[in-house]
Amino acid sequence: MKIKGWQLIIFAVAIFLLDFLTLGNRNLIDNPLTNKIAGIVALICVLILFIGVIVSINNFIKKDRTQENIAKKQEEEQGIRPTGFELGLRKFLAILLIISIIPVLVLLPFLGILLSLPNILLSSYLFLNRRYHIIFDGILVILGLIGYYFNNLSLYKKIEFSLCPGLININEVLITNVTQGLVTYLFISVSLFLFMGDIISRQKWLRKRMLNFVSLIVILAVLLLLPFLYTPRVALGESIGGGTGGGTGPIQHFSAWNTQFHMSQDKALNTYTFTAEMPNQESERSSSITNICIDGKLIPLTTDNNMLQVENGEISDGKITVGPGQTATIKLTSQKPFYVVSLFEGEFHYQNSFLR
Repeated sequence: MKIKGWQLIIFAVAIFLLDFLTLGNRNLIDNPLTNKIAGIVALICVLILFIGVIVSINNFIKKDRTQENIAKKQEEEQGIRPTGFELGLRKFLAILLIISIIPVLVLLPFLGILLSLPNILLSSYLFLNRRYHIIFDGILVILGLIGYYFNNLSLYKKIEFSLCPGLININEVLITNVTQGLVTYLFISVSLFLFMGDIISRQKWLRKRMLNFVSLIVILAVLLLLPFLYTPRVALGESIGGGTGGGTGPIQHFSAWNTQFHMSQDKALNTYTFTAEMPNQESERSSSITNICIDGKLIPLTTDNNMLQVENGEISDGKITVGPGQTATIKLTSQKPFYVVSLFEGEFHYQNSFLR
């Protein structure tokens, strides 16, 4: 027979009262031996009472947990609450989201906070949410798909076309492209996982845990492989990259703020023309464009190169020299479109993207 907590409490109180009325009653019995025995009995009663209280609290907690587990089980069967396995996957993805934003916060201390805010909020949602919200998760999917379309669909081509042999390091390309791409990739992956969980929870399927795990693997794989199917298109007009510079060389002598990079198409001749206006901000000495890299390939800077035209500048010794205070117009013409064009001044480069 299992002794319950309330039984121990009643037993301890009853013995204590009996001890108090008999051995502990100095008016009835008063000698040193019985007084000591009465004290020992009272101490034992207090100990039993304490044990009874602990057992009662423990039984209450167990009963409460049992009822809570039953409620959770019923909610899981009704498709209201995610399973423990799915909640574990959510926490794992939340940790990945937090890890993914660390490089952005380090590289862009102020702007990085704004760029990382969607992932910060989504990771908090994963940690705190214990229910299904198909409408809200659907909105997350739409936002994630928009970000994925603009940032990740052309990601592999951006990496391929941005590399220049011996000039642009792979690490620089990965930092500028993959870091932001990873943040977007995880956001849409998590959003789709939540949305698929909403759908799976509403079906009378067995092995929902396995379906949740398989859906996550499929989502990650599809989003990772989808950019391989991307066919690059050229964006006419001003460059998407805005003529941003980079590198580890000396300070650039061409004004990065005043440079203009433009792409046009002559449909009659079926040709594309890239135009760069390069103002030399030096007032006393000439500056030079030392290399031009198009879609990962260097082109020769010589007068024999028919695709290269330079106005208000001189092509000599494998570089384009621009006089002090002058603005050179560099044109590149080809029947193939230009997607990423990088103009180098030593190790410093002005990179322009025309990917669409």
